[in-house]
Amino acid sequence: MFLHQRDYLHFLAVAGILFSGNVYSGVKIAPGVGVAAEYTDNAALTKDDQVNDTITVGYVGARVSDSEGALKYDATTTYNNQHYTQDTFSDQHYFYLGARADWEMIKERFNWFLTDSFSQVPIITTSSNTPDNLQDSNAFTLGANINFPLSARQSFVLVPMFNQYYYEVLTTDNKQYSLAASWDYQMFRLTSVGLSLSARKINYTEKDFLGRSIEDTTFTSLGFTFNGHRQRSDFAGSIGATNVERENGDETTGFSGFLDWGVDLSSRSKFKTLLSSDLTDTSSVASSIEGGDVQITADVIRNSIVDLAYIRDDESLNTRITARYHDLEYSDSPLDRVIRNFGLLFNYPVTQLLSSGIYVNYNREELIDTDRLDERFIVGGELRYNFSRKIHGLFDLKYRKKESTFDPENYDEFTVFVSLVYGFGEVLRPTRVGGF
Repeated sequence: MFLHQRDYLHFLAVAGILFSGNVYSGVKIAPGVGVAAEYTDNAALTKDDQVNDTITVGYVGARVSDSEGALKYDATTTYNNQHYTQDTFSDQHYFYLGARADWEMIKERFNWFLTDSFSQVPIITTSSNTPDNLQDSNAFTLGANINFPLSARQSFVLVPMFNQYYYEVLTTDNKQYSLAASWDYQMFRLTSVGLSLSARKINYTEKDFLGRSIEDTTFTSLGFTFNGHRQRSDFAGSIGATNVERENGDETTGFSGFLDWGVDLSSRSKFKTLLSSDLTDTSSVASSIEGGDVQITADVIRNSIVDLAYIRDDESLNTRITARYHDLEYSDSPLDRVIRNFGLLFNYPVTQLLSSGIYVNYNREELIDTDRLDERFIVGGELRYNFSRKIHGLFDLKYRKKESTFDPENYDEFTVFVSLVYGFGEVLRPTRVGGF
């Protein structure tokens, strides 16, 4: 209870700070309200005894931002209420907060940054996102960038940072304290190299299911960094090693590094790729873009990713093609997994007010320790219509299917979703969108 109160009080405090800036001309405030209904032929996502239900949704939200001056910020908050008309589940209430702020206290020398994200995440990532498999979570970051220019070509940067992660159900709440130092040298006009050194300590604030304290973990990383810009491409990377030390004295060292490369294939298309592998904790990965693949534990994990994306924006068709290979190795728990994902998205503007889209997604997840294989498919289409500058509607048809060697997890579902929103945002469905 205290944790819930703390998160909401924290949100109110942040909102109060942000709204206090409304005397400045750069502040933008956008409210939003919406309603929606979704019909599903398998509300509980089960193989047998499928239940039809209609879910009604009410939404309120707001966004406040300021991109001018020394203090820049952007905060979005939404509240969704879901009602299952056939009582498959009890009414669900979902709160979301996404906030970030950057204060340049000393121009080009010292700036503070803050981010906070309150949302819902799965308790067990291999199970479906029904209401009984969701938990509230909060990820908070406070840090500073301290820049020391050494010469016209060299700079030295210190980044002290504090992170805090909260999970409603899982007993892996933790606080993280880190300090990173980096030296950057501009070798050529558009190419830089450097060195980075960082130390991060994780303090777990809860006990495990046996009532034992979870051992603190310290990560120390050293790497050689590089980045560059070309006429049609950009790249950045790092090659190094990470040492991990547990409170009980266990220690390991392994490779860490990444390569992020993007190229403009033409004036309308681009290709992006990310190669990455490091030793880290599950909370840090779960709060990132690939977090849906990660089961949150107190383990150290080897997190390896290959991400590919092709993006093309024509006058008559927008195309997104994505592919990902994600390998997760856990230090203690039998949760090792390999995930392969492929997605297609086509958006077609029918008229100035009406647009349409088709999407396909395939996900294959192998659980190495249990020889379990899950395959998930999604195919759908949508129509979006702008009734006015502030009112828009959405009609979405979706079919999804899960085939698993663990028979109770098999299901298929067809849904029809319609929404109408005034102002900012969308009517989100935490149990129906994202993941499976």
